[in-house]
Amino acid sequence: MQENNHQHMFKLVKKEICPGFIAEVEVCEECGLTLIHPRDAEILLSTKDKEDDILKIKDIIILLLGLYPEIPLKETLMMKEAFLLEKEVSSEINLNIESLNFYPYKFGPFSDSIENNLREIDGDLVQVEVLDSGKKLIKLTEQGKIQANKIIEQLPKSKVNKLKYKRRGWDNSGNIGILRKVYRNYPVYATKSKIKDDIM
Repeated sequence: MQENNHQHMFKLVKKEICPGFIAEVEVCEECGLTLIHPRDAEILLSTKDKEDDILKIKDIIILLLGLYPEIPLKETLMMKEAFLLEKEVSSEINLNIESLNFYPYKFGPFSDSIENNLREIDGDLVQVEVLDSGKKLIKLTEQGKIQANKIIEQLPKSKVNKLKYKRRGWDNSGNIGILRKVYRNYPVYATKSKIKDDIM
């Protein structure tokens, strides 16, 4: 086996070193050895850390319920609170969250991602109770409360306080109030609503 002994001749080029991250690197034209500038390597590592800090959809559900674990939420209200959390509060308090993929539906913004995650954690972290009216009531299980506390403990107190303040306001608005706010501020999400005229 021949050893690759040669004088490296590096050329400075711009290269995508991972999806979405382009950096200036030095590439040996003979053997392809690539050297990344320490500054860019540091940026890449910090970007990776930020990605790891993103709250997943399941965690967002648990966090929202865990702000006031003694107060369960009806599904429609929880869906709209999650919508406002994504569209408004996450940027206000710089909270990194996974996209909830909302789209216009029968009662305003709806997320299959939230519904699917709820189904996955039902009986484990949450309990979904179907009421006589057919509406769903969602609350944390004991295990869910433990998980919510873990998520909350990782957030700065100022962010938690802001989230609690927002959820209290949304809860007090009720279904009609929160729908009115959403329909007024985000009219595109009301385009397929069956109850828009009644609400507005």
